[in-house]
Order: sequence, then structure tokens, then C-alpha cells
Amino acid sequence: MRLTEDERRSYDEHGFLLREKVFTTDEIDELRVAAEELCRDLEATAGATRIKVSAHYVFEPDAAKDLIIKWEPGPDGVIQGLEPVAHLHPVLTAYATHPGFVEPCRDILGLREVGLFTEKLNVKRARVGGQYALHQDYPYWRGAAEDAERLVTVWVALDDATADNGPLEVLPGSHRMGHVAGKTSSMEFERNEIDPDTFDTSGMVAVEVPAGGAVFFGPYLVHRSSPNLSDVDRRALLYSYQAAGLRTQRENTRIWLKHAPPKG
Repeated sequence: MRLTEDERRSYDEHGFLLREKVFTTDEIDELRVAAEELCRDLEATAGATRIKVSAHYVFEPDAAKDLIIKWEPGPDGVIQGLEPVAHLHPVLTAYATHPGFVEPCRDILGLREVGLFTEKLNVKRARVGGQYALHQDYPYWRGAAEDAERLVTVWVALDDATADNGPLEVLPGSHRMGHVAGKTSSMEFERNEIDPDTFDTSGMVAVEVPAGGAVFFGPYLVHRSSPNLSDVDRRALLYSYQAAGLRTQRENTRIWLKHAPPKG
């Protein structure tokens, strides 16, 4: 599971690394079942406090679970994502130490020990799954993570991510740009998004990933994804790693939801 020299050079040059067959078919089946159990339970107990935080995202804070439920905009009540998520299901907790996650992240970060910063479940349902705005992760994590520049995310495909169902799109080499300025907006979260009208996206590429494959990338990589226009779901699990022992996003979420829930 450790990085080869070629993989390390590719990651340093392009800002991301695609590995196929990181997880077995049985492992992906186990993760899918856990994800669907979680979504089903949360949809059944969802509350009414939903906050529009950008044109693309509607949040529901759940202080009892240290969780932000992300809903698709609109009246249909379709879950778009969950964060943080690993503490909510024993299978998702157990996979946090899977070597397919941990070993490459140790090499990328140059650390002997790594631990989770945050985890997300992204759910793009067939025909209704919306787009994820052009962005870097760094603006969302600055001030939240103790070392926001030294994080690596592992984006795992629970379904085949194809050109038709809204795959991850990345701008190779954009990790060398540093922090790209966000939009001017009255909504706090929208200010973390990059305006595609003023930012050159012509070099972006879609990363098609077979189920069980993974994409590794850091906090400065510019990325987005398009809507799911296909007849199949496109689900992804994202685990973000940092130096072991640092504050987690779950701890941050608990504080935010107790004192100041997210505002639009």
C-alpha cells in the first residue's frame, strides 16, 4: 500500500494520485451497506432546521450526533452528504485504519503516524444529484484544522464514477497556486467557493474511478464535480488525514453546533 517512487513524483507534479483497486469488491459492498443504512436512518429522523449556505448546499445541523446533514437544494428531501461520518457507524469507524487509507497518507505527509481530521459521505443520487462547486478544501479548513496545509484526502468511489454521473474534476498542478481567492458573497460558505467566471477552468480533467478505486489529493487542489445526469447513483466516501493527535473536525463540529450553528 505504500507509494512507489513514480506515484510520489506524479503526486508532487499533478497534485493528485489515482489508484485503482484499493478496496476489494467485498469491502466496497460492506461500505455501501453502511452508507445506505446511515442515510436511511437519518432521512427517517431528519428535523426541520435547514439552512441554505450557498446556491449548491443546504445544511441541517444535528448537535446530538455531532453532524452536518447536507441536503440537495429543493423540496425533494434528498441527502447530498454527511460530515463528519465515521463515528456514526461501526463499519465506517473501523475503516479509518485500513492500510489502503493510512499507508499512502503516511508517505504523502511524511509522517510515521496519521489520524483522521474529517470524513464525508457524498451521495449523488441518479438524476437528482447536484454539482459540487469549484473550490479548494483549504479555505474550509483554515482555522479549523491545526495544520490545514498538511492534510491529505482519500476520495473512494463506492460506485463507478464515470463521465455521465458527476465524477470528480480536478485542475492538475493547481496545488502549486496556494490559496485561490473565493467569491464575493453575503453567505459565509459561498465565499469559500471559486468563481468559475473569473478562474480559468479550461485545464480541468474528469477523473473516472472504478468502484474500489481512490483519488488522493491535498488541501490546495482545485476541484469540483458536475450533476449526476445518469440513471445510477454516484456515491463516494472521503477520509481526510493529518498528523496523529491533532484536533478533529468532529470536535470542531460539536463546538460550532453548541454555540453557533452554521449561517447562510
